[in-house]
Amino acid sequence: MILILSLVGLLRLQAQSFNAGLMAGATMSQVDGDRYYGYHKPGLTAGAYVSLPVAEHFAVQMELKYTQMGAHSSSVEVVEYGYPPYNLQLHYAEIPLMLRYDFGHFTVYGNSLNFLNLEAGLSLDFLLKHHGEVDYGNAEWRFNFFSVTGNLGAHFSITDHFGIGVRWMYSILPVQTNPSPRWWFDHSYNKVILATITYNLFSPLR
Repeated sequence: MILILSLVGLLRLQAQSFNAGLMAGATMSQVDGDRYYGYHKPGLTAGAYVSLPVAEHFAVQMELKYTQMGAHSSSVEVVEYGYPPYNLQLHYAEIPLMLRYDFGHFTVYGNSLNFLNLEAGLSLDFLLKHHGEVDYGNAEWRFNFFSVTGNLGAHFSITDHFGIGVRWMYSILPVQTNPSPRWWFDHSYNKVILATITYNLFSPLR
């Protein structure tokens, strides 16, 4: 009993200096570098995070996530443009490192903006598996095992425990490298819109 109370007290003490939680949500993706356009590929994302304050109004957050990305043809591209049906599935393990800025010291009409955090950072992405189809047949494409992605987003706290996050992601290193001297234009890059529901294990730190 004494051990249990000691552990509970330790967790409460640690909760005042860092936070941890779970996240889950959905993605809409496309790949820059193919000839298809638009966020037509839906996917899922899920993971966990830890957050540590580093200065007044600033915190660093590290995450570990599984995220589905890829690309998919639209009906307009297939019917009107005559492109073959296209489907690309990319499955990643991600390790994002984000710098978060808390707007709690701002007020609007007397109401604090302590529910709003802006965030920016990079993620290390490791390809777990991939599958491609063109014109309903399997496509043997090769993708890079490792890539780096830039992240920009915002997080809105609904309660001390629950929140909603939105994020835009774009590859800095190519996810597919083609044999060409033109570095940017002949390679493929993930482009993703992500929305998550987050659950803080500790509060009131957001």
